[in-house]
Amino acid sequence: MNLSIVDAFKKNFPDLDIKTPTWAVLGVTAEFRKLQVGDIVLFPIDSYNYQTIRSTPGTSMVPEVLNEGRQWKTKLDRDNKSVAVLRIA
Repeated sequence: MNLSIVDAFKKNFPDLDIKTPTWAVLGVTAEFRKLQVGDIVLFPIDSYNYQTIRSTPGTSMVPEVLNEGRQWKTKLDRDNKSVAVLRIA
C-alpha cells in the first residue's frame, strides 16, 4: 500500500493537525525555522542534500531545540522524489 506523505505522517501523529505540504525554496535552515507545528515542507532530492536535511535539527537548529523545544520528523517521499519534514513541536 502506497500512502501519501500526509497520510503517512497522520498515521504516526493522529492528533496533529497536519497541513498541505509545500516545496522548499529557501535554504534548509531557513525552511526549518519558518515551519509551524503541523507544517510539512518537501525538499527535492535533486536540489538538496539528504544528510544536510537530516542533520539540521542537531546542528543548525540547536538553539531552537533547547530554548523552544522544537521537534521535527523526516520521511523519504518516494512519490515526490523528496524528503518531507514535519514539525511536530
